[in-house]
Amino acid sequence: MKFNRLGCRLLEVVLGGLFFYAGMQKVLHPYEFAEAVLAYQLLPESLVGITAAGLPWLEIAAGLCLAVGFKPRSCLIILAGLGTAFLAVILITMVRGLKIDCGCGLFSQRQVGLAVILEDLILLVWAAGLYYWEFRRDATHLPDRDAEGIS
Repeated sequence: MKFNRLGCRLLEVVLGGLFFYAGMQKVLHPYEFAEAVLAYQLLPESLVGITAAGLPWLEIAAGLCLAVGFKPRSCLIILAGLGTAFLAVILITMVRGLKIDCGCGLFSQRQVGLAVILEDLILLVWAAGLYYWEFRRDATHLPDRDAEGIS
């Protein structure tokens, strides 16, 4: 049981780190990210700037908090929500036939397509699985993280 807790905790740290990194890439390259948001052609131009400015900070905050173990269930809900929204945007973009960069900010620039959908689905299932584990852990009244020595 201890390995299971440590393994899930490690998965939380890695997932949080991925979102933190993706958000930081967008913050460090704000004009490129704003261009990516604009390329999706889903928002009025008046909302592109605020979306491009705010979304990365949400990724950074939720990723960092998850990685350090602060309010993990809340962080996982936020990250799953971001993943779900992004998946919907990608699917809409593909149906519309737009050939654009996804603007994900993870490892490299990639065109919207099946690989991006698969990556997003993996992250979404990962977050959902960790949420289920956190929910089950809390529901069975397992000791607190601090009491286990896991911070």
